[in-house]
Amino acid sequence: MIARPRRTLTLALLGATGALTAVLGYEAWDASRSSVRLAEENVRDQTLFAASNFAVEARGEVSFGLLEEGLDIIEWSLGRRGTRPLTLDRLREAARSGRWSSMDQASLFFRTDPRGGEISVAGEADSTLTAWALREARAQRPSDRNDHRARAAFDSAGKNVVVYRRSYRGRGDYGLEGMILSPAAFEPAFERAFREEALLPEAFTGGWPNEDIFVARVLDPYGNVIYESSPDPYSGPAVRHDLDESLGGMVLELGVREEAVGQLVSGGVPRSRMPYVVALLALTSGLLLTAVWQMRREAELAALREDFVSSVSHQMRTPLAQIRMFGETLLLERVRNDEERTRAAAIIVDEAKRLTHQVDNVLLFSRGARDAVDLNLVTADLSALVESVAESFDPLARAAGATIERRIEAGVTVVTDVRATRQAVLNVLDNAVKYGPAGQVVEIGVRRAEGAGNPRATIWVEDEGPGIPSGQRDRVWDAYVRLDRDRASATTGSGIGLAVVREAIEAQGGTVRVEAAGRAQDTGARFVIELPLAAGSREA
Repeated sequence: MIARPRRTLTLALLGATGALTAVLGYEAWDASRSSVRLAEENVRDQTLFAASNFAVEARGEVSFGLLEEGLDIIEWSLGRRGTRPLTLDRLREAARSGRWSSMDQASLFFRTDPRGGEISVAGEADSTLTAWALREARAQRPSDRNDHRARAAFDSAGKNVVVYRRSYRGRGDYGLEGMILSPAAFEPAFERAFREEALLPEAFTGGWPNEDIFVARVLDPYGNVIYESSPDPYSGPAVRHDLDESLGGMVLELGVREEAVGQLVSGGVPRSRMPYVVALLALTSGLLLTAVWQMRREAELAALREDFVSSVSHQMRTPLAQIRMFGETLLLERVRNDEERTRAAAIIVDEAKRLTHQVDNVLLFSRGARDAVDLNLVTADLSALVESVAESFDPLARAAGATIERRIEAGVTVVTDVRATRQAVLNVLDNAVKYGPAGQVVEIGVRRAEGAGNPRATIWVEDEGPGIPSGQRDRVWDAYVRLDRDRASATTGSGIGLAVVREAIEAQGGTVRVEAAGRAQDTGARFVIELPLAAGSREA
C-alpha cells in the first residue's frame, strides 16, 4: 500500500500544479483581455476622430450647401428692394439660377415683414403645417440680433423640417424667412460630407475610402434615420456625435466595418483567449482528478492485494499445518494402531487436495488477469466429471457438517477444458459449503437444457444459506468482492473463487448466473453453470 507521507506529498504536488495552472491561465486571460481592450480603445479613438471630422464636413454641407442656399433663393425671388410677391414660380427660377437642387423637397416657403408683421407664404402646405412652422421659427429665434445663421427644427413624426433664419432690417426690427423641407433633402449633403473627404489620414487607412472602413448614420432628435451610408453591420458599438444645435439636434453615428478593423489596428483586434484558457483549465482539472482517482484506486487495489495475500496465506497455512502435524505423527510412529495410521494418511491426502485446490485457484485467476487462459478443449462426459468432483469433495463437506446430494443426469457430454471446469465446480461447491449453515444439504446436479438452436448442459449447485439479494447477484462474480453482510463475519476466503468460475466458464463459451434457490423456504442460493452440449449429447 502507498505510504501515507508519500500519498500526502503527491496530493500536495498535484494541488500545487492545479493552482499554478489556474494562476497561469488567469494571467494569460488577463493579458489577452488587456490586448483586446487596448485594441478596441485604439479603434474607438480613431473612430471618434473620424466622427469629429465627419461632423465638421456635415455641418458645412448642410448649413451652407443646403439650408443657407435654400433661404437665399427667397431673397433672390423678392428682388433687390424685396418688394416682389413670394411665388413658387419666382422661387423655382431663383433655385435654377442658384443651382439649388432641393426645390422639389420643399413644401412651403414663408417670410414675415418686420415692419408691418405681414406674412407671405408660397407652397402647398396646409394651414396647420404653416402655423407649426411659424410657431417653431418664432419660438426659437436667436437673442443676438447679429445671428443670421440658418436653423432647423424637426416635427415629432419625422416627416417635416422647418428651416428659418432672421432677416434683420435695422433699428431693432427683424423678420423671418424660412421653408419646410422633407428629411430626404438632407441625404445628398450628408452623402457628400461622408464620401468626398477622407475622415482619417492615409497613414491609418492605407488609402481605403471612407465607405470601405465606416458605416455612417444620421438620426433626428426622435431617433428616425435621416441618412445611412450602408445597411451593413459594424464591429462593436458605434460612436455618437451631436451635430450643431442649430441643425435641430441631429445625431451622427459612425461604426467600423468588421473587415476594416485590421486596417485600423495592425493584425486586428485580438480574439478573446477565454475559450482556450477555459479548455486548458478544464483539461488540467480533468487530468488532476484522474490522477487523484488513480491514486485512490491504486490504494484500494493495494489494500485488496494485501487482503488477498493474507487470506490465501491463512487458507494455505491450515492445510499445511495439518499435513505437517499428521506427517510428523507418522514419521515419529506415534500412531497406536493401523486405524489411526490410515486416518492420519487420509487427513494428509484431504488437506493436500484442499491445498491443491487453493493453488489451482490462484494460478487460474492469475492467468485470467493476464488474458493468458490456455484452454485444452475436448469432448468429455460432464456427468462423470461432476460426479467425480462431488465424490472428491465429500470428505471436505463432511468436515464442515454438510451433506452433498447428487441429481446428475447420465450421458451429458460437452466440449470443455476438463481441468478448468473441474476447478469451477469445486469452487462453487466450496462456496456453498462455506457460507451455508452446519447440517445443510447441498444439492448438485447436471441436466440437458434443450433450447431453440442453443442446446446447453446445465450444472447447478444449490445451498441452504442466507441467499444473495437480487441487487448484488452480479457483483459476487467480481474478484475481491464480499457482500456487505459478510464483511464482519468470521468466514474467510481468498475473494477470487467465483471470479475464477466466471473466467473459466466464459472462456469456453459458457455462462454463469446466480438465482434464488427453488425451495419452499425463503433461503438458499442456486449457482448455475451452462456449457454448450457436444454434438453426440444433443442426439441422446
